[in-house]
Amino acid sequence: MADRWLPWLFWTAAVGVLMYQLGGAALFDPDEGRNSEKAREILVLNDWVTPHENFHPVLDKPIPFYWLIALSYKLFGVSEWSARLPSALAALACLIPVYRFVDVRWGRWEALWSALILLTCAEFFTLARIVIFDMLLTFFVTLALCAFYEAVHTDEARRRRLWCLAMYVALGAGTLIKGLVGVVIPGMVIFSYLLLTKQWSNLRRIYLVPGAIIFLAIVLPWYLQANAQNAGYLRYYFWDEHFGRFTNPSFHHTEPWYYFILVGMVGFFPWTLVLPFVAKQYWKKSLDDKTLFLILWVALPFLFFSVSKSKLPHYILPIFPALSMLTAAALVSLHQKLPDKARSALSLIWFAQILIALHLVVGSMHPTILPDPIRSGVSAMSQSLWVYGAFMVLGLAYLAMSKTSRRLVTQRQLYIVHGLALFLFLGFAVEVVILVSSDRSAKAVAEKVTPQIRESTQLVFYETHLAGMSFYLRTERPIWLVIHGNKKRTFLGNYYTIAARKHLITPWGDAIFDYDEFREKWQTMKQPLLVVVKEKNLSRLAKDVGEEPRRLAAVDEYVLVTKP
Repeated sequence: MADRWLPWLFWTAAVGVLMYQLGGAALFDPDEGRNSEKAREILVLNDWVTPHENFHPVLDKPIPFYWLIALSYKLFGVSEWSARLPSALAALACLIPVYRFVDVRWGRWEALWSALILLTCAEFFTLARIVIFDMLLTFFVTLALCAFYEAVHTDEARRRRLWCLAMYVALGAGTLIKGLVGVVIPGMVIFSYLLLTKQWSNLRRIYLVPGAIIFLAIVLPWYLQANAQNAGYLRYYFWDEHFGRFTNPSFHHTEPWYYFILVGMVGFFPWTLVLPFVAKQYWKKSLDDKTLFLILWVALPFLFFSVSKSKLPHYILPIFPALSMLTAAALVSLHQKLPDKARSALSLIWFAQILIALHLVVGSMHPTILPDPIRSGVSAMSQSLWVYGAFMVLGLAYLAMSKTSRRLVTQRQLYIVHGLALFLFLGFAVEVVILVSSDRSAKAVAEKVTPQIRESTQLVFYETHLAGMSFYLRTERPIWLVIHGNKKRTFLGNYYTIAARKHLITPWGDAIFDYDEFREKWQTMKQPLLVVVKEKNLSRLAKDVGEEPRRLAAVDEYVLVTKP
């Protein structure tokens, strides 16, 4: 039995590491900038039905995820931190059903390890700190599948009804967040599990008809309202966005069949290193019911997305909770079989990482002991490193004073050493991301633009688009976009406008122009124009407008120009 205080320590550390510097990095373009701005435009336009980007209707994703971000804005103000808060809270919530599922069916140590593994694997932790749909989708998929398993394995009618309610609410919410994938992923796992275990009688235990009513009551109101406000939306979304993305390579996310093998190896790091031992634990072994369920949870979505024509790294995030549970159960079983010397060696690997981190802390005070390539970065993180140093001293003091064993061999000591090393590593990773985020964000360009903007100024993007610019400038009207004529209708990924044969227009009039249309605006408008253009396209802009624009500022590859 794990020490009673250890779960509290884990949950406290989990909250801390998820919230640490959550708003420190600039919003990464395009996804974070785009999603954060869509939520902000809900508040600006007071339109809670149709999502907008740059004040154009963009219907490639449902709006409920943006509702949560908009609510966060209302509570805490518009910022990077409040934009990322729903993802971080969804990640924290995802750990809860994982922990409980394993605690009930294996034990407390397996539960602690499963939560630690999930939290610290690369893809889960990264997406927990990014403004993206998939963490919330993963939470609802996890809740739905765990609730299903609980429902069919409890004999108490009241508890079974509550678990079924949780399952159908999660299925509905997942479908609201990211479409049919919110019900397809759990559905394929549940169907295959019932098929392989020949438990079709359990269908009577999960209240299918009342469940379908609950599901539809959650899903239909927004989808019907969106279709009423945007004619043809339902056909477009459920046919083109779902079936089209799965079967059609024209969505520009084509990858080879083995793509998700590579993504999984990187995304599950550092726990990828132990997967061979985990596989050996289950190979040629009679699988019990819960293990079969988790293997199906990992394998089926993985295969489903592998055959899809459209592939992105975050698509397989929903398999990581089950993979973490399987890994935790195998590691605890392996630990119990290992001799003391092997356990000590396992601890020393992570102990060495703590010493490396300690070296960096000392290096922040005495930079000359560090190699030149990392010296400036460590110096920039010096204040945070002091915090890490304090935690390391506490952790090392605990390990030194432990009276449980003379070697680092107990489950408790292994867990603390692993957890401390991993949390320190994640803290360093967060600091590195903050340092490099400006290179992938609109924030630096927005800071150069801000002093040049007046109330009558019209901002223009020429053959480029920084999705986060509107977010950082807090614009209340569209930024003009100047692009090649053939791209006009597909710009912003607005495929609905193609399907509906609609012209992209805003309440302020046209905001997307081809070269000829913009030349006329440049030559005839008296309104001040500020143009953001890449350095490589500056000569083309001069040729298009018939004169050399006046430079105002430059950031990396971007130049800010205006009329001479």
